[in-house]
Amino acid sequence: MLTVGQVLQKRYQLRQQLRAQPTRQTWLAIDRQTTSEQKLVVIKFLAFGRGMAWDEMKLFEREVEVLQQLNHPQIPQYLDSFHIQIPDPWLGLIEEYIPGKSLQTLVEEGRRCSESDIYDWASQVLEILIYLHEQNPPILHRDIKPSNLILTPSHVVFLVDFGAVQSQWPQTGVSFTVVGTYGYTPLEQFGGQAVPASDLYSLGASLLHLLTGLPPAELAQPDLQLQFRDRITLSNHLATWLERMTAPALADRFDTARAALSALTPLNSSESDLLLDNLENQRLQIHANPKQLQVLVRPIWSAPLTKLQDLAGITLLTLLEPLIIISLALLPFGLVYTRQALASRDIGGISIGVLLICLGSIPWVTGLHWLKQNLTSTLIESFDHRLFVKYQFFGWTYWQQSQPNADITNIYAVPLTTEDLIVMVNFKRQASLALANNLNLQESQILIQTLQQWLDHHG
Repeated sequence: MLTVGQVLQKRYQLRQQLRAQPTRQTWLAIDRQTTSEQKLVVIKFLAFGRGMAWDEMKLFEREVEVLQQLNHPQIPQYLDSFHIQIPDPWLGLIEEYIPGKSLQTLVEEGRRCSESDIYDWASQVLEILIYLHEQNPPILHRDIKPSNLILTPSHVVFLVDFGAVQSQWPQTGVSFTVVGTYGYTPLEQFGGQAVPASDLYSLGASLLHLLTGLPPAELAQPDLQLQFRDRITLSNHLATWLERMTAPALADRFDTARAALSALTPLNSSESDLLLDNLENQRLQIHANPKQLQVLVRPIWSAPLTKLQDLAGITLLTLLEPLIIISLALLPFGLVYTRQALASRDIGGISIGVLLICLGSIPWVTGLHWLKQNLTSTLIESFDHRLFVKYQFFGWTYWQQSQPNADITNIYAVPLTTEDLIVMVNFKRQASLALANNLNLQESQILIQTLQQWLDHHG
């Protein structure tokens, strides 16, 4: 019998039993040969004999073999393995101890996970699965469930317990060991044909357990599809993604963890930047993550002047510069002249002064409009199911508006000239709003496509 305080291999002192099964035990122990007196490790034991099935021995040896070759920051590190004879024959596997709580414990404590939690945890586990599945041969965990996912105090998720791991493809006609946990295991795995998409099903079922608080077996329908939309409120994008992760038919699931991760975060800022590299003027700056979209439409003047008509416009502006200066001077001159005419009660002078003020106001109003059109940038943000539009002048927001994403009815482009367009957005109960002026065709298409794609996934 293994007991608290017992020292094994003259090094590992058993401290607390974590799990107990007829032929398996998991203990928390102290490694007394390290510089730190409280260096904790986890020891997994398999009782040799005493009704142990040979399949259990095969799985235990495979776990030791696989962990020895793995090196990932979110998988417990293999430390040692041994066997003992006294007082009873046991095989031992020593792993790095991961401080934290299992996601199963969080559910049992009554925590209801948010959508942002799911995005975060799913992304982390998928990165681990990418590492495992892209080994040669692929390594399949085959027992992903909330109790095998440890969340550390720093919000890092670890995948633990590789007791059901498979490191080679099953061969036709060869006997196999059925492993997995009911509710989290897809049908093909029970038939001995586990593939990378089988781990994706288990992850999807685990995430639904975290979201609903119910084991996936209680969500299953006669057609084996897990039904959850009527139990929780999710964005359509995440709900659709989870349905594909847990599709009963293997052909309906994602093929790889990398494809699942890409679909989870459809708007990738690096991909957007790559698209924008091909734009002539690069007025759009797009940044997106699973929680927030941000699009900055830079001012018109930030676009390089490469067109002949732009150069011609500058030449014309230079030729008209003296006339423009004289026109701008009319307003202050007219104000002074009118003030003097009022003081002297000169009716004719007042009329001339008012005329000068009117004529002088034209270039000022036109100039202010030009400054607004050419120096204003638009910041478009979407988070918490709302769209925020801000007009900014050198970073200072002088006007803003926000509307629920659900109130957006259309995003479209309207021609201003033969080459320039304005992108508009329509709302259910509000007037149309301009998002960006003087965009070329490619810029307007990217802006509209980006916003529509985000709204489709986060409406």
